Parts: sequence; structure tokens; C-alpha cells
Amino acid sequence: MKLKKLLAVCLSAVSIFGAGVMAACGERTPHGGDSSGGDYGDVTFDAKSGEMYLGSKEGKTPVKITYSEGNGNEWIRSLSASFLQAEEGKDYYIVLTIDPQATTAMSSKLEAGSNLDDIYYLLASPWQSYAALDQLENLDGLYDTGVPGEDEKIGDKITGTWKTYGQAYNGKELGYYIFPQFTSVTGIVYNKTMFDEFGWKVPETVSELKTLCETIVSDTKGSVAPFVYPGKVSGGYWDFIGTNWWLQVTGEKKMNEFMKFESSDVFNADLLDSPSYGKLTMLQTFEDIIVKNKTKYIAKMSGSYDHYQAQQAFGAGMAAMIPNGSWIQNESGEDIEDEIRMMPIPLMDDALTGEDGKPVTYNYSGQPSFAAIPKQAGNKEGAKAFLAYSCRDDMLRLLTEVSGTPLPFDYSVEGIEFNAFQQSCIDIWKNSVTWFEDSRSPLWTGLKIRKFNAGDPYTNLIVNYPGVTADSWCASEYAGVRDSWDTLI
Repeated sequence: MKLKKLLAVCLSAVSIFGAGVMAACGERTPHGGDSSGGDYGDVTFDAKSGEMYLGSKEGKTPVKITYSEGNGNEWIRSLSASFLQAEEGKDYYIVLTIDPQATTAMSSKLEAGSNLDDIYYLLASPWQSYAALDQLENLDGLYDTGVPGEDEKIGDKITGTWKTYGQAYNGKELGYYIFPQFTSVTGIVYNKTMFDEFGWKVPETVSELKTLCETIVSDTKGSVAPFVYPGKVSGGYWDFIGTNWWLQVTGEKKMNEFMKFESSDVFNADLLDSPSYGKLTMLQTFEDIIVKNKTKYIAKMSGSYDHYQAQQAFGAGMAAMIPNGSWIQNESGEDIEDEIRMMPIPLMDDALTGEDGKPVTYNYSGQPSFAAIPKQAGNKEGAKAFLAYSCRDDMLRLLTEVSGTPLPFDYSVEGIEFNAFQQSCIDIWKNSVTWFEDSRSPLWTGLKIRKFNAGDPYTNLIVNYPGVTADSWCASEYAGVRDSWDTLI
């Protein structure tokens, strides 16, 4: 079976150009996906039309929802069914549309202003610009609304960075324009079956990770690489490891200072008190472990893989580990027969410690997914009612149980039965400080400056080392920001 999968991955990579063209031309699916799923009680689900309704649609207003399948289908169907059977949903029916291109197509859809759905579940994107162009519905009232059936306001129930992340400027007015969605756990996914077979231990430090990589090559006589990664994806998913390392050295407080972009000095990696010192240390570690050993530690053809192909290669046993996130099982579970787990990111030598003297662990969730309501949507009130209902404790637990992924709200996940991979992700989430990029700086919202302001450092190092090193990359980044600072501001 694995031989067949390995052949499929290789053939897929050979035909990657054609696949890329087809993916670029992918069309939205005007229905709710396949008809398989859970028990929706008295709610009817029509897979062909994507419609869900209780009793009949007569006299009811549709709430039209577009989403992608990164977390599967069952979460949105189960949530919709519960909403329709509640008092809050009695006047509505739901129309679900799967659109894998929703995030990339959002700008043109909003600009056109017609045929818009009521809710879009989107991935990381420059949504602040949509708010600035007055294309998104202001959600201040929704954040100030009480959670249906509970005594708490929605805004008070939201946790972490999301308390402010949903805010953006529309003119001079700061308001909420997007709504929290799933919180990803990112880092290193490993093949537990393979680890058990060879007796490999999960590394707790970067030194142990480096030793493990050499052991994998030795024990398998080079037939299994330590890592595979999606080289066609910007950054190759390495940042799911890298920014976690950066956080370990720099800390959440200093990272938030960095994201204010108040001076070019935040990019000066030579200053020990600069946030970018942690960036340099992280890239030096990446260079030492991965870049210098790329011919041994990275699976062949990784540079030509998209994220699906890399995950297929991982499932085929070409590598023992892959930089990835908690969504891998939903995206590629059918391609992975072995047991997999998410490991806590190995600790840097100079990781910060907390008051208890233990290293502070972080979860870099990446730029988060979110929900948005277009200002020109036809049923904004129904959309807000749906989103408000999704914040109930029982709905948050339902979403977490079905997807295996937590949400940034104050609620308990105790008692939920997760599969072993999901539990490994939940354990990391529960025991870590979750962080992602959040900034009100016009340099950030105006796309004038980025966290890595000289392009993708990981691919640059892998491809161009020793011509480019961690030190030279950081020095070049700082020089570029410093020399253009007056123009940027």
C-alpha cells in the first residue's frame, strides 16, 4: 500500500505543473459537499443544493454561508442543524457552499458587491483593507451582544489576541469587522508508528532534535528523511517551527512590541534587547539543523511539492516528520495510514523561563481563520444571529468535538473524546501561550512591512546557503528597513 502511495506522490510531483494549473482554475462547489455526515435530527440536508432546513423553507429567509474544507464539513453542518432547531434560527434556513478559492477571491467579490453570501469563513488574508474600503459589516454590536442562553457578552468570552485582533480602521473609526474561528496548533507532526518501530524518542530540545535527525538517517540507511516540506508554498511551512522558536527566545511581550513597528530598530538583530535577536537565533538554529544538512535531512523533491503532495509523501513514509498543523488529519487523513502525533516544539537552549523556573511554551497558530459578513450581504441580521449562536458553550464544545480543533473562547474542552492525534494538539494548546501576528500599525495594515521583510528566509537559506546565511539575511533585512524607513512612514 505504501509503495503505491509513494508512486502516486512521485507521479503527482512529475505532473505538478498541470496540477497547479488545474488548481488555479478550481471552481467553487455550489453545494454542501458529499451527503455523508452525522445525524441532523429533524433537519433536512440536501447535499446537491447545500440547503439545510427544519420542516420546510417556506416563509423563511436563507442564511448563505461559504466555507472551505480545511476542517472538514461536519462542523458547519452540525452547527447549522443546531441553529435551525433553536429559537434563534426558527426564521431561517441555511445554504452551504464549499469554495476552496474563497479567501483568494474575496477581494474581487467584495469589489463587485453583488451575489454575495451572508457569511464567509476565510483563511489568513489582508482583511483590514476590506474594512478600510467599507466592504465589511461593522460587528461592534455583535461583540457587545449577549451569548444566547448565557449571561456573558460575546466580546467578554473571547480570549487571547483575538480580543483585539478583529479590530480595524474604517476611516478614523476603529471597530470590529471579523469574527473568531478555529485556533490552529502548529509545529512538527511526526509518524508515531515509525518512531515506535525504531525506538526513537520525541525530542524535547533542539539538541535532541539534531541528534534525532542523524539517528533517523542512520537507522533507515537514508531511506527515510527526517523531514519533508511543501516547497511550492511560501515558507514551506517552516515558520510553524521557526516562529515558535522565535517566541521561545523573545517572549510574547517583546513580539507584540515588534508588531507595533515603531522604529526600524526592531529589525536590528545585533541588539540583544531587540525582538529580532530571537529571529536571528531561530534562523541560526534552522541553518544549523536543516540547511547545512539539507541533502540528508530533507526528502528529495520536497522543493516541488505543494502542501497536499508533501502530506502525501509524509503519509507514504518518505519522511518521519513534517512541519504542519492540526488540520493535517482533516486534509490528508486518507493518505496517512500510520499513527501520527503533534510534538511540542523542541526547546531552544536560551528559551525564556516563567516564574516557576520552567521554559515558557508557545503555540504559534499562524494567521487565523475568521468569519466575515460583507456590508452588501442580503441577510446580515441572520448572519449575526448565526455567529452569536455559535458562541454558546455547547456549540463551542460541539465544534471542537467534531473538528478536533479549539476556538479562542473561554469554555471547557474537558470530557470531549478526541482521537490520539487531536488529543496531542489539544494538549499543546492547553499547555501553551497561543500567539499570532496582530498589529494596528498602518505599515502592517497597509502591507508596507512584514514580519519577515526581506522575503521568505527559510527557502532563501535552503536554496542559497552558503551564499546566504542566517546572519547575512537578518543584516540585509535590517539594512533594507532602515534605509527605507523615512519612505515607509
